[in-house]
Amino acid sequence: MKILITNDDGIQAPGIHALADIASNYGEVYVVAPHTNNSAVSHGITMRRPLKSYPTVVKGATLAMGIDGTPADCVKYALAHLKIKPDVVLSGINDERNVGTDVLYSGTVSGAIEANLCGYPAIAVSTTDSNFKVVTDHFPNLFEKLLSGLLTSDTTININFPSLETPKGVKVTTVGISRYDETYVEEEDGHRLSGPLIDMDQPEETDVKSIMNGYITVTPLKFKLYDDDKINEFMKVF
Repeated sequence: MKILITNDDGIQAPGIHALADIASNYGEVYVVAPHTNNSAVSHGITMRRPLKSYPTVVKGATLAMGIDGTPADCVKYALAHLKIKPDVVLSGINDERNVGTDVLYSGTVSGAIEANLCGYPAIAVSTTDSNFKVVTDHFPNLFEKLLSGLLTSDTTININFPSLETPKGVKVTTVGISRYDETYVEEEDGHRLSGPLIDMDQPEETDVKSIMNGYITVTPLKFKLYDDDKINEFMKVF
């Protein structure tokens, strides 16, 4: 089995090295990730300048390459230029969770969705408070179950781990709402966005509530932007 790995924290981040080490037990690993941190870049790609590549070494990987672009860039580069044909694409391990509407901003999740758009099954993996050990302990079991036939090329599996050493269990969840008490903190060169998560009233089956309650969350994400109900309504008018 061939496994392509990317992330948004950068190719030197501890999370991607931990994920490559896990994945090396299941097949041939290729790592193509941003050369530097690209957190919260969402699904951006680089069009107006050439991409530079930086060969590097990642333990357990047959090939490791840093790209001065986004996670989506890295997946495109790996597939179209390096001609890697993976059986599955992994993105992570992100050092903070990607739940709720934060998936719209996440480079980690976008890297996995880009793999779907290119026709490959993908899994995004994130943890809480840089707790990589909980991922090392519990991801292999989840990965093996997903490899048993649950992976498809049109769905990203978004997995998030809590900060607990021993999670309460695993929950298959819906996507919740992540809202923050946002403020811009003044710094020397300008203002930086900051603010704590607001504990909103939302269903317990959401990924936001489930991970706050100490569960590992498994959330299937499918790329669909249109609204069926509104299409039917609009067709009557137009």
